[in-house]
Order: sequence, then C-alpha cells, then structure tokens
Amino acid sequence: MKVVAFLVLLVVFGVSQGQETTEKPAEKNSGIVYNSFPIPTQHLKAYDSVLAASPCADVLAQRAVCVAANKRSLEIMSASRLEAVTVVQDVRTGAVVAFAASQPSDLDVTGPVSPLSLSKLLLSASWWDNRQPDSSFDSTRGTRNAQNPAYRSRVSVHEMLVGGSDSAGRQMAVALRKSIGTKAVVADFKRYGFGQRTTPPRDVAFWGELAPTWETRLTPARAYVSLSDETKDAEWAEALSIGETNMKVTALHVSRFLQAIGNNGMMLTPVAREKQSTPSVTKSLVSRLGLKNSIRVMQQGTALRLQSAMRDTVQRGTAESIARALENTGWRIGGKTGSGTALLPKGSQ
Repeated sequence: MKVVAFLVLLVVFGVSQGQETTEKPAEKNSGIVYNSFPIPTQHLKAYDSVLAASPCADVLAQRAVCVAANKRSLEIMSASRLEAVTVVQDVRTGAVVAFAASQPSDLDVTGPVSPLSLSKLLLSASWWDNRQPDSSFDSTRGTRNAQNPAYRSRVSVHEMLVGGSDSAGRQMAVALRKSIGTKAVVADFKRYGFGQRTTPPRDVAFWGELAPTWETRLTPARAYVSLSDETKDAEWAEALSIGETNMKVTALHVSRFLQAIGNNGMMLTPVAREKQSTPSVTKSLVSRLGLKNSIRVMQQGTALRLQSAMRDTVQRGTAESIARALENTGWRIGGKTGSGTALLPKGSQ
C-alpha cells in the first residue's frame, strides 16, 4: 500500500491512498495528517537542550532552510517506504525550515493534489469566521450514546473535525451556503489562500523571498477552488466535506494555511532562504519582510477553535495513534486526517 505524507509545521502531515475511511480512529500509517502547535502556556525555551543540539540551530536563527533537515526527511521517507513530501515551516516567522520529496518527478511540495478531508478545515474556518451558531449535525456512522462525543449520532462542528464525519460535513457545507451565500464562502477560501482557478498555472506571487537555488523547484502550482452559484448543493457538499473534487492544493499552500492557524489567524508570506554567512543582517532583513507581509486571514477565535479541534483529533479522534509522538518535548500535536483515491496529479492510484 502506498502512503503519501505531507510533513508540515514540525510534524508529519500525511494522506494515504486507498478507500476513504472516516469516523473511526486511523490505524498506523493509514492516512494520519497532523501538525504541531505549541501548548499555549508553555513554549519551547531558547535554551532547550534538544533544540540547541540540533544541526539546524544556527539555520533556524537565520530563518533559513536547514539542509540537514531536508536530508533527514528523505531518510525517514526511505526507511518507511513512503511516497511522500515534506514541508516544515515556522508558524511565527513564515520561514520554511525544511522541504523534501521522495519522488519529486511524480509528487513534489509544489504539485497540485486533492485536499481530501482537509477541506473540512476550510469549511470550519469559514463557519466560525462568519459567527454561525453552535449547531449539531447527523453523523451516519455514529451511535447515540458513544462515550467519545466525536463518534455520536449528532456531532458539533468541533466533533465533526475530531471524528472526521463526512455526513456531518456535507450537511454543514450546505447549511453554511444557505446562511451566508456562495460568494461569501468562496471569498473566505480565497483569503485563506485558495482562490478561484486562474492563469498562469504557477503561483509566482507565493513567496516573499525565495533563494535563486530553489526558484525553479519551489514555485508552486496554483491552489484553487472551483465553486460558483451554479454548483449544485450535492456537488458543493462533496467538495467541502470530502475534498476529492472542485479543489486543488499543494503542500506549500496547506503549510501556509496551517501557519496562519498556528499563528492565531495571522498569515505570513513564506520565505525560503539559504544559510548566510552574515546571520545578523539576514535576521534583520527577514524580520522586516515578515512584519510587512503579515495579514489576518481569520479571526483569532477561529484559529484557536481550529487548534483545539486539531489537538482533540490527535488526543481522542482519528489521529489518536500518534498522540504521544511529541511526549516530553513541551509541544502537543494537532492534526486532521484524510484518505481517498483522487490524490496524485496523475489521477487515482
């Protein structure tokens, strides 16, 4: 079985291939998608022994790409026999720390793929940004008295994310459309970094700064949604809940969106720099770029709700098998799982 994994924001962000399975915990290597946020009251310290011993310590201080981390990512992919891509991004600065792909000619961090159930994050962000009520929806595979609220027959938006309920996501998508209209939802998605399909096919404005060494490889395809007033409700619901149609994303665009979630709603224009011999000048330059190119793309409350739901997804939801992955580090994992058959650029595999 092939597994495609996105490693985003310090931890694995993976999507498996095969039949979609929702509303139950993910098994090992079955499609876990996860992302890391710091515990609100406990950030990693500058003197943290693990960080200080890292070969990336000097590079992180410059907000540059760590070549050693790129190499390590490839080693992990090879050892696990993953067909995978990796992006590691600093949520506070927007700097890309690492990127890698096991088979760049087939799938790279810049290649267009279906978002699968990651679309539920966009849907939920729009729901909360537009102050929709704390509604609950039918979850067809849930049971009325399930101990875990994520797997009950009625679930909230939070629990829909935790348990990955496709049926609840479909209902929620249609309810949001009826409440605020198609144009408002599409406008939200554009603000999150996923606009309507346009030309040229490459997103040449994606980077705030990109080292010439990687200019060809790291200019991503455009991420987009293809939804309009003419889209039927059934198609709309499938797109926003399951994410196999009407949307394309890249690992870089997903990383940028998750960076905004981790940064309390503030999106920073990504930078990918090479390590410089004058770190003090480099740090000053990138700091100015970050301040200039930050924009609020979602309300702080929305970002915090998404963080909470993604943490619960790992603690008691579809990604609970990796709940202890960052144990004793001062960090907690938040994530979103997704699986399906329409993943790679070449089609179903």
